Amino acid sequence: MTRSTAALFTASILALTTLTAMGPKDTAPTKVIQHDQAKVDLKVALDTALDDERKAKAFYKAVMEKFGERRPFSNIIQAEQRHANALIAQYERPHLPVPEDRWKDYTFEVPDSFQETADMSIVAEIENVAVYDRIESMVSDEQVLAVFENLRWASQERHLRAFTRHGSGWRSIPQPELNTTQQSQFDRASEAQQAFFNALFTELSTALSEPGPSHAIQICSERAPEIAAQVSEEHQLSIGRTSSKLRNPDNAPPLWARMITEPNPNEPNIMTNNAGELAVLSPIQLAPTCLQCHGSESDISTQTRATLNKLYPHDQATGYKAGDLRGWFVIEVPAD
Repeated sequence: MTRSTAALFTASILALTTLTAMGPKDTAPTKVIQHDQAKVDLKVALDTALDDERKAKAFYKAVMEKFGERRPFSNIIQAEQRHANALIAQYERPHLPVPEDRWKDYTFEVPDSFQETADMSIVAEIENVAVYDRIESMVSDEQVLAVFENLRWASQERHLRAFTRHGSGWRSIPQPELNTTQQSQFDRASEAQQAFFNALFTELSTALSEPGPSHAIQICSERAPEIAAQVSEEHQLSIGRTSSKLRNPDNAPPLWARMITEPNPNEPNIMTNNAGELAVLSPIQLAPTCLQCHGSESDISTQTRATLNKLYPHDQATGYKAGDLRGWFVIEVPAD
């Protein structure tokens, strides 16, 4: 929360305190409270949108510093500035302060491959669309909503399409449409997934029964990457795990997985690209025994919580119920 937002929020709390003191018959300040909260929400929404547009512009600038004035970056960076200007204009009517640009001097790691850079930009535009979808419900101002909708449309219909023409060509493919080569790749992925699951689940089950969950966490921390590397070598592919709620930050999803906007939680999601590679995002449902490390606060013992805090200080992977979607196997099979 920005300093200005915090100030507005404090003002809203003060107004609520005043209303309580006045008693039930004196209801005029209710409109003031609602007005202040609407202003807080508007500020948060505008700040979120502006921050994302500025981030995109800064990244595209870094790309051009590395690769030169190449399309589509040379065109889209100008559009990003127009987007930022359109948002900044919306701060003026309600007299809201415009936040500083935290991306202005940020140093980005730009890939050596122009194709991969385009893939990163595809993900950025997909996530930009998601930002507008998320903040739309926070705003009732019709003019601001119109700006949001226009900027969302530009990301979805123009920027995303432009970057897609220059990327690796990752695209979803239904399993019934796999050709013979792709089916062979998918079969290898499935075999590797089963091998990884069997080996990891066996070690975790043993650890959970004796000596207990804290040891199982260490198995996940140390042995899971080793098992993944071994299975990857045996099957001549790459396998790992990811989630929207990470425990280990090293398990962040690859770019191709982030391009799947609505993954099917019940069956494998298959992707292929122009180079003939095949990738699989396969769901992992939480087993009841896993609640000892991934469940609610009442499921996790004090000792287990201490181990989690030590090994994973930024852990997000708790609060699950048995049968929940815990995450995904990510499998990448090279072209034959």
